[in-house]
Amino acid sequence: MDELESEIKKRIIDLGAEIFAEIDHAENAKKVGMRLDPTKVIIFGNPKVGTLLMQERREIAYELPLRIVIWTSSGKTYVGYKRPSELASEFGMRNLEVLKRMDEFMEKITNLN
Repeated sequence: MDELESEIKKRIIDLGAEIFAEIDHAENAKKVGMRLDPTKVIIFGNPKVGTLLMQERREIAYELPLRIVIWTSSGKTYVGYKRPSELASEFGMRNLEVLKRMDEFMEKITNLN
């Protein structure tokens, strides 16, 4: 999982975004005496892009910055995220081109084949 996480973080930076925070849910579970397989969330974005969306619909800020979850289960590592284009109908967004570019950005970050 560490290698995959490092590659995803490298791609985020290389593609012009900024990593704002990382959350290690397994470590947090351990702190309260519970066990959880490795599960991390990377929070990242590009204010130049996110601001365009917030200028149209301020409440979309709830979904920004973007997030990716990486977790391991039964020895296999997975990556998940919500496609930014899903926000179009949820928030009545008209700036579909920005959301499409954000989808493409997420694909570039997570397509490791």
